[in-house]
Amino acid sequence: MANTADVETDLTPRRKAAVQRGVELAYAIQSGVPDGAPFCASARPGLPELATHETPYRSRHGTLAQQIAQCRGASGQSLRSLSFAKRAQLLRRMYDGLTALANSERARHDPILADAGFLQGLLRMKRLVTLACRGLPDQKMILRDPARPCAHAGAAAPCPDRQVRMRLKQPGSGLAAHVVANDASFPNLMERLSLAILSGRSVLMCVSDIAQPSALGLCRLLRSTAALPESVLHVVPVIDAETLLPHFQRGDIVTLCAKPAHTATFHAHPKVLDGSLRLGACQASHTALLLAPEYDPGAQEWELFLEAVATVHRNASFATCVLVPASLEERATERLRSAFGKIGIGPASLSAAMETTQAPAPQISLVPYSDTHGVLEVLRQFPGQRSLTVVSRQHGFLGEFVASLAPCLDQITVFNPETASPEAQAPAPAEEDILSLLEFYLEESEITGPATLLTQVSGIWMEGVPVREGEHPFRKPLSRLRVGDHLRSADRIVSAEDVEAFGHLTGDLFYAHMDETAARSHPFFDGRVAHGQFIMALANGLFVDPEPGPVLANLGAKDLRFFAPVYFDTALYVTLTCCCIGPLSKAGAAEVQWACQVLRSDDDTRVAQFDLLTLVASEWPQRTQARP
Repeated sequence: MANTADVETDLTPRRKAAVQRGVELAYAIQSGVPDGAPFCASARPGLPELATHETPYRSRHGTLAQQIAQCRGASGQSLRSLSFAKRAQLLRRMYDGLTALANSERARHDPILADAGFLQGLLRMKRLVTLACRGLPDQKMILRDPARPCAHAGAAAPCPDRQVRMRLKQPGSGLAAHVVANDASFPNLMERLSLAILSGRSVLMCVSDIAQPSALGLCRLLRSTAALPESVLHVVPVIDAETLLPHFQRGDIVTLCAKPAHTATFHAHPKVLDGSLRLGACQASHTALLLAPEYDPGAQEWELFLEAVATVHRNASFATCVLVPASLEERATERLRSAFGKIGIGPASLSAAMETTQAPAPQISLVPYSDTHGVLEVLRQFPGQRSLTVVSRQHGFLGEFVASLAPCLDQITVFNPETASPEAQAPAPAEEDILSLLEFYLEESEITGPATLLTQVSGIWMEGVPVREGEHPFRKPLSRLRVGDHLRSADRIVSAEDVEAFGHLTGDLFYAHMDETAARSHPFFDGRVAHGQFIMALANGLFVDPEPGPVLANLGAKDLRFFAPVYFDTALYVTLTCCCIGPLSKAGAAEVQWACQVLRSDDDTRVAQFDLLTLVASEWPQRTQARP
């Protein structure tokens, strides 16, 4: 495989010109267009237009390889130096800045800010911001699976030097290149940019000529918000594999929005074939809405149906297919055009809309059908994820219809427009996990080493690692709380009176707790035992600090396990250890996970354990606003 120098020498004059133009454009975006530089989303801005200003863009740029190296270098390192939660806050600032622009007076004059695709991209970015701020930890690495002792470590008690194995997710060392060979949709560009920033990668947008307006327009808006770190986003008008891929290194990733023929040239490149470069494609997500054949709609029913179409289309990322009975095609065409303007008619229009999935805004295509088989053939055309909303009031039709279509669809929603509003019954977005969305952008590695070292690396306390005792951990706000802060509670003796009172209070009168004779017949117990939930409640009472403090709420518990029965007159104590600290919310608090163990006082036998989740304030006392 040729090296970078060979590739640049072997380029045809046309390709050399494309690379040169890409370098100049990348420099222009990185440096920023001077104030007053003209920009219009409809008339494609080019370098000659930018070059009319005095700033010498053409004399200070580097080669394409240097631009890619800069994108991979300092800007990426600055992102990776932040924790996942800090990058989520950065994305929030970027979203807030774009939203402020969209709501400002400037939106009246800027065609991009008023563009339906841009507003849809903002909704998608808001969803990612919400998921990221809620689900990403304030750490630079994410524990993929619970840490496990190595097989050869034996069954010895946990200690700081025991060998532990863990799988971690962390940002890669390379850049994220997004190749757009068609027209670029704002939702797609904004989603890819958001995911790359969350994963700690700078972004190289490689765009075709027709995608250049969207990419440049988005860059201009981002620069005006001052939310994006310098040099994180570069744009180059180079989209062919043989020009781009020789400059990429192991650790870089590439996503594609292109037709199959163009995508094939990337998949066939040696760097992709030998696994040194990861390649991904943007998966299309198509929606369809079907009007059942029993309808001969009156005016009111048609209005409800059109509301349903508008609701579904508002959440669509790509083409929306509206399926109606063939007998209603003419009437449906008239009503849909009056409501939405330009629409496509027939299966051919749907195929054309799917061929240009990166259109500035999703398209609507009206397709008539005569039977279930015809609907099935239409839906099978959809690539990627497919969802269908069925408008019907006949359960007999629905039973046969849904059973035949379910295997080829990812989501089906049925509602009757005569009994509920489309807003209430529109398909809710599928539950998304932010780590699943970031999967392609992150690197996974397995680390084996001493528990103390892995606690330091992961930011998650592991059993056996030294702890810090002293002030009660519940008295510490986030500013002073640290992973490993520990409490050993006082002892508490479990009495028969406590257990009987708990049983009568809760109604849990199970014989093993209340009847000595019956309890002795139990295969595991030697007599009456305490309720498991009583042990957990007792543990909460032992470690809690009753005075007002930075621990604002108990959010629940997970992974509760009981290991040994507790007989009457047994003394117990609890250990509480700060295990990990979550991201700080806008309200100035974070979720903290505590490792809790209940042990017998006489021999330290573990009776129960669980992970407690609490909400802890960043400062205490909190600054509160006066209530009206």
